[in-house]
Amino acid sequence: MKRHEWIASRGKRLSAMIHEPEAAAAPVVVCCHGFTGDKVGANQLMRNLAQSLEAAGFCAVRFDFAGSGDSEGAFAADTTVAGWQADLRSVLAWVGGRLAGRPVFLLGHSLGGLVALTAPDGTLAGRIAVAPVVHPVDNFRDTILGPELWARSARGERIANFYGKGFALDSGFVRDLAAGGYDPLAAAASFAAPLLIVHGTADAAVPFAGSEQLRAACAAPGELAVLDGADHVFTGRHDDLAAAIVNWLQRLTK
Repeated sequence: MKRHEWIASRGKRLSAMIHEPEAAAAPVVVCCHGFTGDKVGANQLMRNLAQSLEAAGFCAVRFDFAGSGDSEGAFAADTTVAGWQADLRSVLAWVGGRLAGRPVFLLGHSLGGLVALTAPDGTLAGRIAVAPVVHPVDNFRDTILGPELWARSARGERIANFYGKGFALDSGFVRDLAAGGYDPLAAAASFAAPLLIVHGTADAAVPFAGSEQLRAACAAPGELAVLDGADHVFTGRHDDLAAAIVNWLQRLTK
């Protein structure tokens, strides 16, 4: 069963879809979308993952960060890693109140993967990083924004039309990345909860090598599932991606 909820965060309302299976008190997977993405996702990636999780007996919570998708806010102003971390904390607090007593897993794609990886362990049952951003400054400066737009943004300019997308972005995003010290490798070195990483070898947006480094850095039990030839949004490979995730979750929750 699927239902819509509004979740308060940063003085705004986040749009969330809850996929609840028939089984009572099913484990919860909170799904974080990527940069310029939303809770539906490219080629319905996040929607398809949530439906696969529900069919396998898991409760999936997919939501839009502030300024993305159907959530309130403005993408240009509200998109920062610090802001996304605050939104995730709000969603986790909502889950803790409304879906209390269940194991909670975090799933994040791309920049959402970085957010999921840098969230405090707390009582998490595990994390799933899907093509995660591991070196955020290098990745955004060299590839996603490019050196010229990165430099302009660092000087305080609003930038637009990056990586084939028509979005605009205030300087707060780059400045937050540069000053925030976001380091998934350092975070993984103190993980207590298990980690699954899934990455495609044909990812042109986020380097596959970062996921190999992440697996090596992880202190907790970690697994890297490699999808040969898959791109950043797993075009034509959603079933393979879902299978890797569901199989891992089922092993942990039996």
